[in-house]
Amino acid sequence: MTASERTVHQDFEGGVPDLAAFGRLVAPATPRHVSVSQLHVALLGCRPGATADERVDALERLFIWLRSGRAVAAVSVAASGESRQILRLRLLVRALEIVPPLRQRLAVTIERVLVDSVGGGLFGRLGLPTDRGFFAETIDRVSRRFLPEPRDARDLLQLVARLLPREADRRALLVTPPELVLELTALLRNATELDPWAALAVHIEDACALLATRISAVGLSDVIRARSPLVLLAHGPFFRLPRTVDGLLESVRRGGNVQARVNECRAIIEECRRVSASVVDNLEKYGVSIDVVYRVELVGKSLARLLLLLQQLEPGSEIDRAERATSLLAELVGSRVRDRRIGDIVRGNLHLLARKIIERAGHTGEHYITSTRGEYFKMLLSAGGGGVLTAGTAALKFVIAGAHYAPFVEGMLAATNYAVSFLTMQLFGFTLATKQPSMTAAALAHTLRESAGHPDLSALVSIIARITRSQLAAAIGNIGLVIPAAFAFDTVWRAHAGKPFLDAASADYVLHSLHPTHSGTIFYAALTGVLLWMSSIAAGWLENWAVYRRLPEAIAGHRWGRFLGRRSMVYFSRFFARNISAFGGNTALGFMLGMTPVMGKFFGLPLDVRHVTLSTGALTLSALAIGSEAFQSEAFWAAAVGIVIVGCLNFGVSFVLALAVALRARQVERSDRMRLMLSVLATFARSPFQFFIPPRQDHPTRVHGPVSVPPRPMA
Repeated sequence: MTASERTVHQDFEGGVPDLAAFGRLVAPATPRHVSVSQLHVALLGCRPGATADERVDALERLFIWLRSGRAVAAVSVAASGESRQILRLRLLVRALEIVPPLRQRLAVTIERVLVDSVGGGLFGRLGLPTDRGFFAETIDRVSRRFLPEPRDARDLLQLVARLLPREADRRALLVTPPELVLELTALLRNATELDPWAALAVHIEDACALLATRISAVGLSDVIRARSPLVLLAHGPFFRLPRTVDGLLESVRRGGNVQARVNECRAIIEECRRVSASVVDNLEKYGVSIDVVYRVELVGKSLARLLLLLQQLEPGSEIDRAERATSLLAELVGSRVRDRRIGDIVRGNLHLLARKIIERAGHTGEHYITSTRGEYFKMLLSAGGGGVLTAGTAALKFVIAGAHYAPFVEGMLAATNYAVSFLTMQLFGFTLATKQPSMTAAALAHTLRESAGHPDLSALVSIIARITRSQLAAAIGNIGLVIPAAFAFDTVWRAHAGKPFLDAASADYVLHSLHPTHSGTIFYAALTGVLLWMSSIAAGWLENWAVYRRLPEAIAGHRWGRFLGRRSMVYFSRFFARNISAFGGNTALGFMLGMTPVMGKFFGLPLDVRHVTLSTGALTLSALAIGSEAFQSEAFWAAAVGIVIVGCLNFGVSFVLALAVALRARQVERSDRMRLMLSVLATFARSPFQFFIPPRQDHPTRVHGPVSVPPRPMA
């Protein structure tokens, strides 16, 4: 202390200095700086006789001063390039070092706040999922974000939320020099007889015991154990974890070999992580459940938090302990910021489910990809059969609409019409072109993920060419035969009824409803593309649900086998495994196509659907009702252009949505997407015909293996 500092110090020896004396001592170069006066006021707010709320308010005012990004008084020990928050922290350390009464006030305030507080919520719950489940946790986060929370001065979680509420505070903590943190904590520790940080250590110990117990309870739950490696209960890591942590805490309190106990806890934690990884592997193979994924996420995050808390109990140098404490505080601040983000829990828990649904859709999409010319022509014939059936579906749609049922009844009948038609196509092996894009996109994303970083993308480009020409073949087959099928249907109808199937008013309505600019055709076609994509999601979800619950196995081993024979039950099991995805997707698509207009009327929204094959059949029936003069009218050719637009939007929207979701679910990098796009363009420029007609040299190649009955999962 210099002579001038000793003179100033004598002015307030035994008491708190006034602002002028405080400024001359703490910041002699700029004693009247506003940051100095604000610090003086904040430290004076730490009064020994304050209530619990007043103590918390005093700390909050001090941290508001520390977080401020405004200019700060010059600090002689500051390093170049330091942020204003660190400069303020250095100014605080200097003030506490030079003014013992203020140092004592702050130490007593911190000590009383920590002693009177409950730390379980801060260390053992903040940022961690609860054990109530995914949907309950999501609702709880929404409530915490939008509803006010009662103030509790004893809750350390609320204290951290008030003192360090922003993401910027976490980043500031990460760049704070540990030497400065050590200096601050040492000053406060030596300011009073009682260590102000002792209560904090007790809170951390309690949180370790609490976390270990919670992890053990989740790890030993039925849904986790059923998918874990089969071991005796007493030998399982989740059973041993709480006992190992209790042994560590006992060593901390009695002064035993703490480092050895910490190492033992780390080994148990690694075993728990390996078991969790095996559960995830089991889910990858045998279907995903949101509840199980949520529990695995809970275990993983809780183990990471427990490991972070154990580091605080580990022996080490003072500077290491200060650095670990700062890292823990930064992690807690970041967890509090993320704790109210709904997107984090949704992304974390639905990612695996989304990927499995996309994979299930990709398995189905594989069957829509043709390689050889033989497969290409089979696709044409299969799509032709779908076109013939669609002509009947379009005709029945007009019958239902002409009956003028109540809206709900009409919607359900239309949905049944679509669903039965699509299911019939499936059972007869026919193809509906508009279902392909959302399925093949998932298969493409899977292949792109496997090819990530590979310099040669020729095989992947070849798959894209196969998808393109397969889609073209299906579209040609559907539209190419729905027209003659509709013509044949109308001819038969005329022979029996003596008039066209559609009357003039209905035919005129169809022409105007398909006009690309005078109606909502463009929007309705895009909406139908969304519905087609959603049907693929429903198909993948249903297959995942069936596989997760091992329904194929249950069918194969059902007691009806005693009467029908085991071979018959195995056949039904394989049939179910092969077709459950398509059953779900077709039924969902039929329901959405039929009920969307009805729901639009219910909510007063102009909603309708435009499906390219159904619309083509309707346009053909309308032209036949009008006669040869239809081909001379502008409305007919405008409707024909509308059909082309409908087809492009049906295919394009469903493919883009499916591909985007599949790429995100499989975490494909943007660089790989760009490389693929450039490779496709270059290949198309060199050899465009392979995107339309299969070359002679192309050989069958499958993206996935065949769908089969899954084996029994791990016990």
